[in-house]
Amino acid sequence: MAAPLEGVHVLDLSWVMVGPASARYLADMGADVIKVESSKRLDPVRTLGPFKDGKFGPERSVSYHNLNAGKRCIAIDIRRPEGREIVLRLTDWADVVLESFTPGVLETLHLGYADLRNRNDRIIMASTSLLGQTGPYAKGTSGVGTMGAAMSGATYQIGWPDREPTGPWGPWTDAVTPRFIVASILAALHRRSRTGEGCYLDVAQAEAGIQFMMPAYYEYAANGTIPERRGIAGSPIQAPQGVYPCRGEDRWIAIDGSHPAHWDALRGLIGGELREAKFDTIIGRLRNRAALDETIVSWTHEQEVGAIEHRLQAAGVPSHVVSRGGDLARDADLLEAGHLHKINDPVFGDADIEGPRFSLSRTGLHPTRRGPRIGEHTTEVLAAVLGMSQAEIAQLDNSGVLV
Repeated sequence: MAAPLEGVHVLDLSWVMVGPASARYLADMGADVIKVESSKRLDPVRTLGPFKDGKFGPERSVSYHNLNAGKRCIAIDIRRPEGREIVLRLTDWADVVLESFTPGVLETLHLGYADLRNRNDRIIMASTSLLGQTGPYAKGTSGVGTMGAAMSGATYQIGWPDREPTGPWGPWTDAVTPRFIVASILAALHRRSRTGEGCYLDVAQAEAGIQFMMPAYYEYAANGTIPERRGIAGSPIQAPQGVYPCRGEDRWIAIDGSHPAHWDALRGLIGGELREAKFDTIIGRLRNRAALDETIVSWTHEQEVGAIEHRLQAAGVPSHVVSRGGDLARDADLLEAGHLHKINDPVFGDADIEGPRFSLSRTGLHPTRRGPRIGEHTTEVLAAVLGMSQAEIAQLDNSGVLV
């Protein structure tokens, strides 16, 4: 059976993470995705790594492959009139266009939504930037998901109460925003199937991040208080709940023993001081949280993290190893689900990346292909999609447009 988005054409003008990750989701569902790039203006993720075998090179970034698996790539200079014309002609072919430029940049190139819609009134265009396309701070504000995390409030909430905020690891909103973008595109495709109309989608990364931070806003709106960083502690009204050190270097276990049944099971496993009356009620555990956590730590820090996870789960206590990269690579559930997939690249050989993000009952997993090399499919796309002759392609190449 055909993949769910087979026959859907996507023009990917985005770069770094949020846009390419969104387009990768569509490729995972069978869409034909053409990425526009240029060796004169590399996608920065090609320079960020990690690089296979630790050897730097724009064709050796495993992150690039993970974000761009299954796509085709053409190399053109879109600032040249001839390059702009290629983008416009590809718009005639496309169902969806994705872009992640600073607001206003594509309009200066006459490649904004109004320009593309004049060519194809069924086009669905999705733009993503830190603050969206409108509003007092949108124009001229650029940056990546690290700034998005700060704007959304996530950075302030993560860290230790007596230290500076650390924020979530990496460009956080670049990772969460694609979920909103892809859902919006799928909804727009469904709407177009009924109405015949395309549309414009404006997705602000900071607003996507705010969706996960609303409890902090509600606390301020309701009580005028600002939630502070809590270190290893979990909820301020649940105890015990948090992450606790285990044997070995930087190994941790996450435990939630706040529910009465879970508390009874945890108390039975650890015993000792946890049997004291001051820990009988949730109020008592919250009032004596420091002593409670100290007692749990004295039990966890001498135990191997995998073994303690099994003991806790066997007793019915919600818990899990705080996973590191190596743990995820060996995770039995991820391996069984096909989440990890081996690719073979002609430049660096074999590497593992994420497999398809969707496994649907009727179509299963769509095959995962490696990411493209810079301009790998330029001639193929110009000839097969745009119908250009070899002479026309050679002329563009000789004039410096195909770079």
